[in-house]
Order: sequence, then C-alpha cells, then structure tokens
Amino acid sequence: MESFQLSKPLAHTPDQSARRATRRKSNGQATAALLIQMATEILTASPTLRKKADITLVDLAAAEKVRKDLVRNQLSRVK
Repeated sequence: MESFQLSKPLAHTPDQSARRATRRKSNGQATAALLIQMATEILTASPTLRKKADITLVDLAAAEKVRKDLVRNQLSRVK
C-alpha cells in the first residue's frame, strides 16, 4: 500500500492583504458610454433580443446619440 502526504495549507500572512491591487478611479460617463455601446452592438445584431425587449432600431439610434454626447462631454472635460 502506498503512502502519501497531504500538503499543508499555506499560512495567511498580513502582507498578502496589504498587497491588494489599487482600485482605479471610476469614470461614470465613460462607463455609461461603454455600456450603451455594448448593448447597442448586441441588440443591433440580435432581432430576437430586440423583439423580447420591445426595442426598435430607432431606440438604438437614440441610444447611440446619447452615447456620442457622453463621449463628447467627457472629451471636453479632459481638455
């Protein structure tokens, strides 16, 4: 019969939690613009999802206009 050893669990050291990655600063307008873009692309490609959500291509065009305004406002703040 073979014998084997179970590995010991690693001990938690205080430095491990201290080395946590820093959280990046959030940017609400950029995040909103990205989410609108993602949703628009997904819904444009999927007529079934559009029908289930009762969203028309006109609604998607309006969402794209809002996204462009958000990006434009963001760029004007950076300057």
